[in-house]
Amino acid sequence: MKYPIASLKKLMDVLGPNILYGYDIKCAFEKIILRSSLADDVKRLNIQGVVPAFHGHAHNRLCQVQHHSKYMVGAGKEDFETCERVFSESNALAAQTRNATEFHRHQALDEHF
Repeated sequence: MKYPIASLKKLMDVLGPNILYGYDIKCAFEKIILRSSLADDVKRLNIQGVVPAFHGHAHNRLCQVQHHSKYMVGAGKEDFETCERVFSESNALAAQTRNATEFHRHQALDEHF
């Protein structure tokens, strides 16, 4: 959980108050954040999270109502699944880069992203 906590801290430092973020296990992550040293800042800066649209359906009904993006005021039509789409599209690079040299692998990744 160190990376998500560090990421949230960086978001707070750079963007300031009123942040709405999406995280696949936001329901569990929120409990951890509220017990961490960031708890006071998260409350003061009005940092809120949602479970992204696709992942939300894997959670139980109570969790969906409390944390799903479609029930969060201010989320709009955002599904919070952009990273999933980007990495899904990059799967096509696997066959192309599997036997490539390090240089050509980096070149293919740079061209794709």
